[in-house]
Amino acid sequence: MPIIHKIETGKNTILVWEITETLEELLDLYGNINNTNYTSKKRKKEHLISRLMLNRVCKNGTIIYNEFGAPELDNGKHLSISHSNELVTVIISETKSGIDIEQISEKTLRIASKFVSEKNLIKLNKEKATLIWCLKEAIYKWHQKGGVDFIKDIIISEFNSEEHGKVTTYFREKKLNLNYLKINNHYLVYVCN
Repeated sequence: MPIIHKIETGKNTILVWEITETLEELLDLYGNINNTNYTSKKRKKEHLISRLMLNRVCKNGTIIYNEFGAPELDNGKHLSISHSNELVTVIISETKSGIDIEQISEKTLRIASKFVSEKNLIKLNKEKATLIWCLKEAIYKWHQKGGVDFIKDIIISEFNSEEHGKVTTYFREKKLNLNYLKINNHYLVYVCN
């Protein structure tokens, strides 16, 4: 199992898996996935890998989905899942959490006007745009209820993007501290509260 990164912070466990297996190899590890509606092999692999990682950390939890489509665990622990290209990540936590992973690319810079205020667009490069997207997406997943305006509801304090660090944000006036880490040309961001 190619878990390439693991973070344990007291009440939280984060795993990152690099997909190198075929779907058939993953099915041998996990078993049948008739309970999914995925038609693409890539989505089936992401689904299986997220369950394999969950089983490594929390053997007595089953994933359920709330009314907004956010994953939760039936044992009272909190769960968030993300994937980008060949990386899949999960966070299993005692507290409310959100996680996102995204490959650093020009795409986030091209669509930045959808999640960055107009006055801040001038200062962006693809790395910072990707990191800002991940910060906001992790908060969205932490919130778990939808109805979030990425520009108005999530305010990010000024920061410099590095290999890893913390960023202070405000979600509807609630202060949140998010952690980030650069892995294989991707940013991984997580929030626990």
